[in-house]
Amino acid sequence: MAWRNLVIVSLILLLLVSCAGGQKANSSISYSGPANFTIKRGEKLPFAEISYLGVGPQGAEVLIAGQKALKQKGDSLDWEGFPLPEVELKVRTRIINFNSSALNSVGFFTINISKPLPVPAPPPKEATIKFTAPVAYRINKGEVVPGTTIRYGGKDTAGAKFEGLEGYPYRKTGDSLVYTGKLKEKVYLVLNVRVLHYDQDTVTLSGTAEIIFSK
Repeated sequence: MAWRNLVIVSLILLLLVSCAGGQKANSSISYSGPANFTIKRGEKLPFAEISYLGVGPQGAEVLIAGQKALKQKGDSLDWEGFPLPEVELKVRTRIINFNSSALNSVGFFTINISKPLPVPAPPPKEATIKFTAPVAYRINKGEVVPGTTIRYGGKDTAGAKFEGLEGYPYRKTGDSLVYTGKLKEKVYLVLNVRVLHYDQDTVTLSGTAEIIFSK
């Protein structure tokens, strides 16, 4: 089954990275994952100071933070800054192709959000840009799943109990847990994880976090 493959991958992730615990007041939260951008000629990558001007005699012509740069296939296309207050975005990519219409680059992104204030909310009707990051958490009983208002309530006869979750609060191993909320003004989170393991003291979750910047 697909979720079994997810379990295997997630366990590897748990060995490679430190799992975040419950979110604490005035803390920060970070997401990192693969990036795949297409920037049309004459347009700017949303929330990053990267614009594509088109093809010149020496290759792709781009503007990075207002400065013109000439790029070839395989060249780096990076940017970092604060597109919103207390929201840092880092983009590390390489150009894979370009033509007179658009430029494509792939790599990684990192989003650091200081002092997130999670509240349940539907995703925005209009999104400027979306990022998807793999996540893996080991949450202690009484702690909150990072970026959400969901708290782990411990093991119950019906399964792992999640407090603050709308509707049925129990999940068993392999079950999905989905949360949609707002982290900051114009920054939303769609968390889609599965329960890998739970006991009376902890629950282990793994899946994806979609970070959405609204208009």
